[in-house]
Amino acid sequence: MKRLKSALITLLASGIALVFAVSGVREGVLRQNLALMRWPRRRLRSFYRLRSGFHLARALLTLLLPGSLPAARLHPRSRPHLDRLRGGPGLLLTAHFGNWEAQAAAWGRYGVNLLGAARPLRSRRAHAALARLRARHGIRVVTSAVPRTALRHLSPPKNQQTTPPGCFGLLWDQHAPGSAYTGRFFGELVSLNPLPFFLLQRCPCPVFFGVLLPDGTLRLIPLPADRGAGWEERLARRYHRILETLIRRHPAHWHGILHARFKLTHTYAGHRKSMRDTA
Repeated sequence: MKRLKSALITLLASGIALVFAVSGVREGVLRQNLALMRWPRRRLRSFYRLRSGFHLARALLTLLLPGSLPAARLHPRSRPHLDRLRGGPGLLLTAHFGNWEAQAAAWGRYGVNLLGAARPLRSRRAHAALARLRARHGIRVVTSAVPRTALRHLSPPKNQQTTPPGCFGLLWDQHAPGSAYTGRFFGELVSLNPLPFFLLQRCPCPVFFGVLLPDGTLRLIPLPADRGAGWEERLARRYHRILETLIRRHPAHWHGILHARFKLTHTYAGHRKSMRDTA
């Protein structure tokens, strides 16, 4: 049954990828990002779009079909870090790389009390459907009052002594309109979601980069934990170095390439300018 389901997912993902490759969807954003990241022009070929579309479609299909999330095995070097996340509090930063929904479900199976943050979908029906899918896989997500909810999860109020501190997860994007925090991503200046800095200022705790690699390996990589002068810059720099390494090794698994990641300093055709550009 598992093999049949896997074959079905592969077939469907291949069809979706083919449509994506020939349709030209997000082609302008893709081309501009590849140019800003200074990747070779061969990355612009449809074969790259085909592979990227396949992996994205496969990740979506595994979420849709019950019992289809890929198995995940913990890397030996990540075991000590897992113990710290289990005990809480802890902050888990990840990206639009690989199957991030499967990663969230996997940490739950490994005993991590994980709560994630996500933007609500514009369509109420689509948002409700996605919430049901996540709940089916044990993926807990908050979409409103995020900072307050995250702090309560990391450091429960004193009147809730029976509730242990948990781990809060976040897809740390490279474009946060209005943010005062910036970093360098592939050498380009990008704006950063200030939420990790806000949480760490109020609840100091271990910080990790979490990822589910294409081969099914779960990795936890510690990020700078000191809070001395310039700690925000060190945290962002280490995070981006890890993400850049992953993208170079597995370029078709980084789905963030379809987003206007460098909007802080560059204008994308058909997109509104950054808030800094219009201020």
